Amino acid sequence: MGARRRRVGTLGAVVATLALVVAGCGGAGGSSGDGGDCDTSRGTLVVGLVAPLSGELASVGLGMKNSADVAINQANARCAVPGYHLAVQSQDDRADPAVGASAAATLARDPSLIGVLGPFNSSVAQAVQPVLGEANVVQVSPGSTATSLTRGANAVTAPLRQYQTFFRTVATDAVQGPAAATYLSRTENKRRVAVVSDGKTYGDGIAEEFAKQLATQGGQVVARVRAPLGTPRAQVVSTVAAARPDAVFYGGEYPEGGPLSAALAAGGVSVPVMGGDGIVNPGYVTAGGREGDLGTSVGPPPETLPAAREFVEAYRRAGYPESIGSYGAFTFDAANVLVDSAVRSLAEDGEWTPALRPDMVRAVQGFHGDGITGPLSFDRFGDVSTDAVTVYRVQQGRWAVVGPAD
Repeated sequence: MGARRRRVGTLGAVVATLALVVAGCGGAGGSSGDGGDCDTSRGTLVVGLVAPLSGELASVGLGMKNSADVAINQANARCAVPGYHLAVQSQDDRADPAVGASAAATLARDPSLIGVLGPFNSSVAQAVQPVLGEANVVQVSPGSTATSLTRGANAVTAPLRQYQTFFRTVATDAVQGPAAATYLSRTENKRRVAVVSDGKTYGDGIAEEFAKQLATQGGQVVARVRAPLGTPRAQVVSTVAAARPDAVFYGGEYPEGGPLSAALAAGGVSVPVMGGDGIVNPGYVTAGGREGDLGTSVGPPPETLPAAREFVEAYRRAGYPESIGSYGAFTFDAANVLVDSAVRSLAEDGEWTPALRPDMVRAVQGFHGDGITGPLSFDRFGDVSTDAVTVYRVQQGRWAVVGPAD
């Protein structure tokens, strides 16, 4: 029976519940669970994932991949999509936009692909968006936070959504950057701040949002430095030291943020470094991050959420060598959004064809449900409705929760 085009979930709120079923989880190497007595006579549907699975950010990408596996294993165990088995197909983008675009194109050519999770890097997301958009493949990112991805270059004065296929389960830099500025100025009483960014989409974006909010709090950006990869670190330290800041805000990721913190201290700049979710990773500390450095991350820690405890336990039992990380819970939720949307897109006759991909987009847009990170729904730009931000501090060689950002 052929699939028929139809409108899904756009005329009102579609209520869904992301069930946390922990039975039947596969091992660390698995990509799909055994559904046992499930009817899978119609074949396999693929959930794609694009993430950095190798290189300096591999720990982030592998935590995302493993979390997607947990979600899909559970979906198979509960026979979530009648007639179908689900499988995760992971692609390594190596944190490189060109590689990410190629990975997305590879996934999009698979007629069994129902949607894509990822990527992590906002710069990679910029390259992946047009590829998946052209193929009408829905994309749900659990990590790309640049505001421009959903609202364009003029996000405040003239927001414009370029790709109807792009959604995310994490709050944007427009939430996280201001939260960091408010916390640093009000709670830490640091008002003379040097702002350094790595020149990438994420780093420059969150640094700009931080700087704008700092000004509204009576603070001052005493130095603004863009330091793309390869910029002499001594040059950055010299510029920052000359400005005599109370603190340094770094827009970038932990492989460069940790060494920058160490270099600043070695150059006589002993003030704390603060950054966004890109530095809140154990690798920041091992790379040189110092005691007292601060970071923000989107959402509360998953281990503190009652709804996420079963997920955390299922992840632990699966035996993955990598930690869940800051994006595992958001990946788990994103995967379940795709699963639920597939069920609703297939509701009429149960047969998948690529012609249903626009229905998947509409189903995700109309999604309303409860995830392990909190209530989930998407606004007209594809941004998630939740905007919680948590502050962390390096204490005794590890990131420790300070509390929610006010």
